[in-house]
Amino acid sequence: PRKISLWNGFVSREMKKYNEERGRGDRDRVSSSFIKELSRRWKQMSKEEQEEAGAEAVQELGERRENREEGIHNVPLHAYNDIQATLSSIRRQIENLNGRTGAEFLVIGVRSNPSQMNPPYVFYTSERLKQFVELINNTSLSDFTLRLEGYCVAGVDSLKKSTDSLIDLKHRVAAIVLEKLQAACTRANITKMFYVNFHEHITMRYGVVLERWPLPKFVAPGKLSSRQELNILLSAFENDVAFFRQLTNPEWEEW
Repeated sequence: PRKISLWNGFVSREMKKYNEERGRGDRDRVSSSFIKELSRRWKQMSKEEQEEAGAEAVQELGERRENREEGIHNVPLHAYNDIQATLSSIRRQIENLNGRTGAEFLVIGVRSNPSQMNPPYVFYTSERLKQFVELINNTSLSDFTLRLEGYCVAGVDSLKKSTDSLIDLKHRVAAIVLEKLQAACTRANITKMFYVNFHEHITMRYGVVLERWPLPKFVAPGKLSSRQELNILLSAFENDVAFFRQLTNPEWEEW
């Protein structure tokens, strides 16, 4: 990034004072005449005066920039907005770079914590990259990304083979899905999970929706023959990567 100059610091300080005097925080914009007046005052200062006028604000601006680029967000919504804006900027730069050089890029972004709001992100500059990933993994790129997210959130437990038999594993997954559904619903005691026509049997009757199902197809665990998919599903519900959510009454009525 471009170095923050003393002049930048001086302008920042004076604009902050200008806005505070008007009770507008630091959000109000100033006219070009105001900037011209600052420029006139700046040119009349000695080097020492310029140093004194801008140094402190330069440090503040530098810290603000560092926090924006490297800071850890405590509020999920702020992190979500940061991720979306940064990915949008990165995508434009990569598209331009691809156009200039012909180099190919594959970018995948996933959550590392269940509390994060950003959905899985995939961007590629050539269909060949997508085809390569699907060829070597024998699965779709979207499926690969969902599995990667499950691994990043839950660790190796989301992928390792279980010592249970396949039938036992299916029972465990079905049991935890029903358990999570029952815990999410406070309007009634749901005794059975429906995978076929879920919206009709569950959402319409009880006002509960399912968020972030980790597999490409929404089917009952008993219909799955892959131990890996069952382990992903089990880990997703154990770690709240996938979850049921009860709609509010207005949401339910609107649905």
